[in-house]
Amino acid sequence: MSEQAQPESVFTLKDGRCITIRPVTPEDEPFIAEAIRTASRQTLLHRFFTPLRSLAPEELRRMLTLNPAREFCFVGESTEAGRKRIACGARYVRLNDSSRAEIAITVHDDFQGRGVGRQLLEMLAERGRVDGIHTFVADVLAENSVMLHLLQRLAPQRRSTFSGGVCHVEFDLTGVAPS
Repeated sequence: MSEQAQPESVFTLKDGRCITIRPVTPEDEPFIAEAIRTASRQTLLHRFFTPLRSLAPEELRRMLTLNPAREFCFVGESTEAGRKRIACGARYVRLNDSSRAEIAITVHDDFQGRGVGRQLLEMLAERGRVDGIHTFVADVLAENSVMLHLLQRLAPQRRSTFSGGVCHVEFDLTGVAPS
């Protein structure tokens, strides 16, 4: 894995709001807890496969305490009216074959449909390539047509299988089509 610090990146939405994408830190815990509390049932279902309203503090801490040899996580921070909030997040966790990693991407309802997911996936793929990952895998609920469409556009050579309402997707990072 690369030991280089990941720089911040600013993503400007069409409505002028800015999201600063940066590595997650343990200090993000209350902001991520708030994002989970305020997200829609559907957004939480798409991310966690269950419509939870909160995570146990120990689970949230585990999500924020990363093993840099195995996992990486970005968050997108937005500041509105002087109030910081987490708008989105993306992570990968290496599998037993360390050239492969499972990914998850979440965009809060207030920021969906504005290209944030695409930006996160492109940045995650770039980081994965730097870290020696060759293949991303993702399990996506079959009803999550937005994410499936995004994967179709960015990874046209992906491999997909369906089972039990879940689409298992694998794609090589060399095949991710940047914007």
